[in-house]
Amino acid sequence: MRLIHITDPHLSSLDGLSFLNLRGKRRSGYLSWYKKRRFVHRREILDQLTAAVSRQEPDLVLVTGDLVHIGLEKEMAEAAQWLRGLGTPEKVILVPGNHDNYAADSLASMYRLWGDYLPDRGEAGENYTAGYPFELSYGGLKVTGVNTSCVTRIFSASGELGIVQLEKLGKSFGHSAESDDFHCLLIHHPPLPGITHRRKALRDAAALAEMIRLKQPDLVLYGHIHCNREDRLGETRLYCTASASSSDDASYRVFDLDQAAAGWHCRMQLMTLDSAAHNGGFRLASERSWQTRICDTHPSTGH
Repeated sequence: MRLIHITDPHLSSLDGLSFLNLRGKRRSGYLSWYKKRRFVHRREILDQLTAAVSRQEPDLVLVTGDLVHIGLEKEMAEAAQWLRGLGTPEKVILVPGNHDNYAADSLASMYRLWGDYLPDRGEAGENYTAGYPFELSYGGLKVTGVNTSCVTRIFSASGELGIVQLEKLGKSFGHSAESDDFHCLLIHHPPLPGITHRRKALRDAAALAEMIRLKQPDLVLYGHIHCNREDRLGETRLYCTASASSSDDASYRVFDLDQAAAGWHCRMQLMTLDSAAHNGGFRLASERSWQTRICDTHPSTGH
């Protein structure tokens, strides 16, 4: 099975908007886009990456948020077109980022326009965690997605799982530890403390890190910090991928998974924008291979 991870495309344009017509946090977000982000996040690079991903013929594309800049409905509509081009809701698994749920009215727009790619939240109102964690199974692969995209005050980009998501996630991890499934967790914010500045961090990262340490899911994929990074916590491998539209280092990761009697064989390839290529190609930047352990040696508790 082939999985591809992409994150933080920041694909929408704010051209034609007026700073004066925006309110609150969106004003600072617009200024950030106008002064810097519009030069860093380039749609033509995202289009090149999207085409490269398609040529890889993935079984699933895993997207860990920040499709837009300041959570406006016009941005959501633009992102919806890109999602449909990327793949069907059966093939594309999405968790939101903080720029998606940017302001009080963003959540409703997100579900109105991306609803096919998001879990059913019922009549949850403004509760961004409704419907999360979600769990999807594909043969021996289990994908769990969480939502950390709480609306924050100006100049803050932090996230939070909250007690309910953490409790449900703990039960999900426990079930995976008792089976031979390959368990992949999708989250937008860095899942471990200390990876990023406090104003951008996951508020309950310490609790999540302890859960990962005890339950040992196989793979954690995240975004938010716009760089390529890999960590290990016990047998769990954690990967961040650089922004899919970055003019400097747009990247995607390919994970090839093969189940065997002794566990799962995993191969990761990091593909990064080749600045020397005239056609906007992507080069192999790093590669890892490893074998997971079978169920009876895969720890399910800290004892």
